[in-house]
Amino acid sequence: MTKFLLGFFSFGWLRGLDFLPPLLLRLFLAPLLWVSGTNKLGFFTSADYIWFNPFTWVNLDNPIFESTVAGLSKIALIGETLAPTVAFSIGLLEIVGSLLLLIGFAVRWVSLPLLALILLTAFVALNGESVITALKSLLTSHGYTDMTGSTFSKALIYFLMLLTLFFMGAGRFFSVDWFLHRKLDKRIAASRVSTKGQIARDAKSDPFDLDNTTD
Repeated sequence: MTKFLLGFFSFGWLRGLDFLPPLLLRLFLAPLLWVSGTNKLGFFTSADYIWFNPFTWVNLDNPIFESTVAGLSKIALIGETLAPTVAFSIGLLEIVGSLLLLIGFAVRWVSLPLLALILLTAFVALNGESVITALKSLLTSHGYTDMTGSTFSKALIYFLMLLTLFFMGAGRFFSVDWFLHRKLDKRIAASRVSTKGQIARDAKSDPFDLDNTTD
């Protein structure tokens, strides 16, 4: 009975499906970042666009890039001089980040600059308004359940998603990170052969194991 209750409340029987949350988060965020980045850089919209020439893929003469530059220009540390460079870097980061999230490679590392990007987006969205006032408005109006609300509310939701993904990692089975970890872990384990000729493995060393409640 005790064993049944332990399994019932810990949901240990769902461990085989713990790859789903990070996978679904990656598949949800990757297209959003791709669309945002390609629209910001005007990918494939240039008049002289040639598919085999990457230098013709970018078209910065578009309203989305211009509005991004205008928003960044209001930040004192960036200003009008650095705004175009920062806007281009943001678009490039979104594109690269979307591809890395899609294949599940270096997910924790790419989550860090993306988190910083979301914070920057939220700061620009405040437009001089204090964070406390924005949070009060978020909670007292439609809250974060209304995705058509403010840019600040959307940034908050994406920040929480990326933060969750940072701690969970890319997930098992469907990520390059997991395959690389398994390969490297086998090499390390092979060098630690026990006296009985068996490979010594640490069952609790898997950073992609989301549920440790039954260990």
